[in-house]
Amino acid sequence: MSSQWYCEVRGKKIGPLSPPELLEMIRVGDVTATTMVRKNDSKWFRADQVGGLFEAAFRDQSDAWGGSPAQDKDYDY
Repeated sequence: MSSQWYCEVRGKKIGPLSPPELLEMIRVGDVTATTMVRKNDSKWFRADQVGGLFEAAFRDQSDAWGGSPAQDKDYDY
């Protein structure tokens, strides 16, 4: 069985969510560091206590944009 996530957003419990659905909720700002979440039947905890969760949400975005972000360059403005 794959992981199922639940979160509490604006006073409503939402779930079950698949991992990709949870990552999308982070990307759009519905889930923040202080959002309470739980995985499967675990206790509720803050989303920022899930190691690598926010990094994973935004790391996946590099593929959607066709690769890694451009390197900083020196431009004359």
